[in-house]
This record gives sequence, C-alpha cells and structure tokens, in this order.
Amino acid sequence: MRWLGLDLGDKRTGVAISNPEGTFAVPLLVLQHDVSGPSPAQIDALLNKHEVQGIVLGLPLSLSGSPSTHTHHAVGLALEIAHHLGATLELPAHLQADYPEIPAAQSFSRDNTTEPALRMILWDERLSTWGAQQVMQPKKKRTQGRKTGPAHLDAHAAAIILQSYLESLQNSSEALSATPNDDDLQDWQG
Repeated sequence: MRWLGLDLGDKRTGVAISNPEGTFAVPLLVLQHDVSGPSPAQIDALLNKHEVQGIVLGLPLSLSGSPSTHTHHAVGLALEIAHHLGATLELPAHLQADYPEIPAAQSFSRDNTTEPALRMILWDERLSTWGAQQVMQPKKKRTQGRKTGPAHLDAHAAAIILQSYLESLQNSSEALSATPNDDDLQDWQG
C-alpha cells in the first residue's frame, strides 16, 4: 500500500511518499501555501498522480503529548481534507477526549462511489523537524552550492513522520505473527 506523508507548516507543507509496498519513505516535494494550509485539491492531485491509498498527516503535539494551537489547526485541516477526499480520518486514541467530534475512525464518503475509503492517519510528529535537521546536517558540508534550506527540510520531516508510521505497521504485524496459535500452546504444554 502506497502512503503519502504530510508535514504541515504555516507557509509550506513537506510531502513524502512510500514505496508501493509501504515499507520505506522518501521526501517528495514541498507545497507552498498561505496560512490556511494546502488545499484539498492539491492533496487530491498528489493522490491521483502517485496512486496513493493512504495519507499520514503529522500531528503537532506539545512535547508533553498534549494538543496545542498547531494541533487544533492540523485537525481542522485534516477534517477538511478528509471530507473533500471521502477519507476515513483516524485520530490517536489518547486524543479522543480532546476531539469528541471525531469518532475513533471518522468516515466521509464521496457521492456516487463504492470505492473503499481512503485512510487518513493523524500521526505524532514530535521532533520530526529536529530529526530531519540531524539527517541533513552532514549533507550541508558535501552539498555546497545546492539547496538544502527550509523547504527541503520540510520534505525530509514528512519522510520521518511517514517512516515512523510505516515502522509501527511493521512492528505490529511482527508482533501478530509472533503470537502463538493453539497448536503452539499445546506443544509447549507437552
């Protein structure tokens, strides 16, 4: 499953994409916009161009994990995009009380469609920009004269957010495959 990762900012949104198998993420591009954020039409165009089946949108929580003003803006934009795309919006369980208007998985549907809903995951993005700075810092020395500024940083931060989500999927599937079945338990019990 191919995923698109988004790191929302006030003037730019970093975009990353996964490989078709959904195992690794790479920076893709940066969308320029005003403070209202990227338009749902811009996101829709990216989904169609890259044949994406899911979106991971960075959720800017405070370092303590609680919602901030930026969190509320990101959730509002996520609701707008999810509604436009007919996506199923998934909010982290620990934030359900802060956003009662969003059930555990809020589904929106496009008119006249029988396609399964696109998944849109709100994912903790704490320290993703710092991580992107750490990844890009050694490259600055080797890439004199090439652009490695804030715009590139946004796309790298989006890749870090998306990679974090993809790794969580891999870890949960590994945990499920490591769960013993009834035959294993009988063998163990002797």
